Amino acid sequence: MSSTTYDIDIMSQIIGMLHSLPREEQNHDYKHIMDKVNNYLLKNCKHVIVTDHIDTDVEHSEKIKYCEKCYLTFD
Repeated sequence: MSSTTYDIDIMSQIIGMLHSLPREEQNHDYKHIMDKVNNYLLKNCKHVIVTDHIDTDVEHSEKIKYCEKCYLTFD
């Protein structure tokens, strides 16, 4: 595993942990950190985009695109 791959894995884990903070407790510094980590992943991950469907309710699903390495979502 290269150091860049290791970096991407660590940054992805950080994003996962940061998402667990309740929205009402997210301050300016928190948002700044999230932006920095997301920008790092956007610039440094060699994205492998996957198209998938997630269930939004019992009868409906939504198409999503995400990177299977860093888990960032794309439009």
